[in-house]
Amino acid sequence: MVQIEDLPEQPDLIVLTTESRNDLRDIATEKVRRAVRFVRASGGRLLFKKIDSTMRGPVAAELEALAKAMPGTRILFTPANPAVGRIVREGILYIHGVPVAETEFARDPVSPVRESSIRRLLGDAAGGQVVIADAETQADLEKAVSRMAKIDENWIAVGSGALARAVAAHMAQGDLSLAANDPEPAFNSMKRQKIEAGPVLVVCGSAHSVNRGQAVRFAHERKAQVHELRHEGAAGAVAEAAASLRAGRDAVLMAEAERGERNAVLANVTDAAAKLVELCGVRRVFVTGGETAFALCARLGIPALEFVEEIEPGVSLSVGRMSGGPILLGIKPGGFGDEMTWMRVRERMRQVS
Repeated sequence: MVQIEDLPEQPDLIVLTTESRNDLRDIATEKVRRAVRFVRASGGRLLFKKIDSTMRGPVAAELEALAKAMPGTRILFTPANPAVGRIVREGILYIHGVPVAETEFARDPVSPVRESSIRRLLGDAAGGQVVIADAETQADLEKAVSRMAKIDENWIAVGSGALARAVAAHMAQGDLSLAANDPEPAFNSMKRQKIEAGPVLVVCGSAHSVNRGQAVRFAHERKAQVHELRHEGAAGAVAEAAASLRAGRDAVLMAEAERGERNAVLANVTDAAAKLVELCGVRRVFVTGGETAFALCARLGIPALEFVEEIEPGVSLSVGRMSGGPILLGIKPGGFGDEMTWMRVRERMRQVS
């Protein structure tokens, strides 16, 4: 875990990535405990715990660990992310109007979600400390945060990125007495460095079907070639992608459609992407799939990212520092966006210098 003294400047806000969605319960529990210890040791306050908005992973174990580590703290809980069609109505999680257990997330190869009731998904973790909130709009999330802030000063939020947005809105208004005095972020040493111009490398490690449609549209609009990384023959795909990048054209690396063992597929994609970054000097990379982004940062030796902006709901733009200099990273969860999302992200990434 990153140490405060390792950061170039003392930041106003730190986001720790536990990368625990696919962990066993005990491992995920320990990661949450370590995160709480880190916050306490740094003298900060834990404001928010992110979970998967479809409830994949050991969510109940993490929530229970958080409640035990902070016994006097109330917890506002909701996975709702209305901007991308994920709402909670009467305690049931819906994905574009369909109960989550009736969607493709019920067939997730690692963390299938086979129940739609949040309370049943959480089980004993939904104790007296936990307030489960319905939300069908962003305004509903903001109201839930406002209610919690008025009822209890000692509370934290656990949920989707949309809930984090609602918490941040209240911070900015001063409702949580945590608004920063300086409107400019303190931790901006990386953003001041120029990002080298060049083509965009798209790295798609997500198996979600939304990405296939986005890749087809991107390839059509940009006249870009999609290089599918099969377990055998990956070197050829990397060579072809390198030729495109060296010619100043965008390139797409796509995990193979026939999914093999998760760790092997992830390693195949991130190894190929890292080779292209190193060989071709790529400094603008758009990654789809949170696990893929995390693994690629580790492969490139990037210990931390500095957030720049949210391009659209759930899609972030950040700067990381490698040994060879700064790199611009666009990151999108697998199931987010429409068929033009890749194009919008690409255009924004080309504008940043």
